[in-house]
This record gives sequence, structure tokens and C-alpha cells, in this order.
Amino acid sequence: MSFPTRGQIFQDRVDKIKSTVARPSLDTFYQVNFSFGKYNSGPQGGWLRGNEPGKRRTQGTDFMQKMSLMCTQAEIPGTSFTPQSAIGHRQGIQEEFPNLRNFPPLNVVFYADADHVILEILERWMSYINPVFDSGIREENAFTRFNYPEEYKEKLHITKFERDTFIRESRNATYQSNLTSYEFINVWPIDLTSMRVAYGDSNVLRCSVQFSYDRFFTTFNYDDIQKQVVNTSAGIVNSKDTAVEGGYTFSDKNLSNAQLARVAETRYGDTVPPGAFGIGSRSTDNLNPRYVQDGNNAL
Repeated sequence: MSFPTRGQIFQDRVDKIKSTVARPSLDTFYQVNFSFGKYNSGPQGGWLRGNEPGKRRTQGTDFMQKMSLMCTQAEIPGTSFTPQSAIGHRQGIQEEFPNLRNFPPLNVVFYADADHVILEILERWMSYINPVFDSGIREENAFTRFNYPEEYKEKLHITKFERDTFIRESRNATYQSNLTSYEFINVWPIDLTSMRVAYGDSNVLRCSVQFSYDRFFTTFNYDDIQKQVVNTSAGIVNSKDTAVEGGYTFSDKNLSNAQLARVAETRYGDTVPPGAFGIGSRSTDNLNPRYVQDGNNAL
């Protein structure tokens, strides 16, 4: 391949490329989904053993959704290779080839909630891996064994989206940015850091956790085919989905009329297509009047 020519050096006006350079990816648009499937199943009843936090402590949601909402920091994963050198004495050169692929730990930070649900889930998870405190009995001098990995290794998803992913039009582009999702396989916590408490100025406790995993899979540029849920300032933005195993998504039939109206506005704009969601004119109680069409075509 030849060296770049003069014609390949950009020399035009900046406004011709503003749709490219004016659309950087922002680090505040993401969501972590804890797609646990083994916490309530297995030889010992799962690593939570049926002791899930109640709805009062999770404010009406399940604990996985609360963990997602309280997750204040995560990481888009990296990867590296461990090289192996091959020395060619005859050729007089040394070459390197990939020998081992490495997946560094995933660091996640949570805001600690006042009900201590996040701390309880992480503590129970780690205590199941190495059960020094089992069945409510403290064994101070107990010799404990580790449980089998297939009983506590879980899945975790990080979805990256952009400001224009859930709006119809963008000022800087004529299309919407799609989603990018990272699926972490066989996740388990390896480090739960201590949290400092002290008298003085009050600050929100932050819980830092380091997860190990076997590998991750990446799906780029998909149009919500996995039916992910994203909580935005406008409310729940949801595609026409059903619940997925081990995760938490919402179905249209589980939403209230007001939530349906917000979802409809996100999908279709201010005017909802007649018959959307199978809701007739009798179901428009508690809806904002601007969502209701006239006559028999009411939402």
C-alpha cells in the first residue's frame, strides 16, 4: 500500500464533517444489567437461598433493578494478549506471537442504599462462595470448603447508548445511534473494598466491587433487538418486549396508562396511533389530555 497522497489529507471546511466530529460518545449514557439466574436455583436453593430482599426494601422493584439503578460507575472492558517470543537464529530476528488472551477484572461502583440491599446481596454472594457463616450458625473455627463455580457464576451486561438513541431526530445527524452491548460470562465477585465512615461532613457511601469473568462478548450497532430497558429523564423507554430469563425487562401489559403514554410518545411522538396497545377510550383515565385523540380513536 502506498503512502497517503495530498488528496487524502483533509483540507475542506469543518462544517462538512461536523456530523462526524460533533457526535462524540459520552460516558454518562450507559446501563448495567445484572442478569442473575442462579441466585434462587441449584442444589442448595441458589446463592441467596430464597432470602431475597423484600419489595419494601427495594422500593417495589426487584433487587437486580435496584442494583442497576444504584450503579454509578462501570467500565467498558479491555483485553490484552500475553505474547510468546520466537527467536529465529538463522534469520537473525525475533518475532512475537499471541500465546494467551487476558481479560482484566471488571470494576463497578455502587451508591450504598439506606436499606443496605446492595451490601447484603454482595455479602451473601461472597459468603456462598466460601460459606464461613452458614444457616445462621457462626463457625469461628470452622474449616470450610468452596462451593462449585457453576452454582454462583452469573452473567452481567453493560449497554452503551448515546444521547440521540431514544429520540426521533438529532441536531447533528439524520439517524439515531444504536446500542452496543457487552455480555460478561461467568461473573463472580473477587474483591469487595472497605468503606470508610467518619464524623464530619456527610457523604454518600460508595461500594466498590471487582468482578472476575471468563470472557465477554460484544454486540455492536444493534437496534434494541434484545429488548433492553433504559431509564431516562422522560421515564421508562421500552421496546415491545417480554421478560428475559435472569434479567428484568418490562412488558407493555405490566405498565400503567401513564407509563404507556410516555412510552408511546417516545416511540411515535405526541400522537399515538389508533388502537396502540389495544387500549380503548375507557382506559384514558389519569392520562394527560394531550395524549388522548378525539372521538373513537382515543388512546
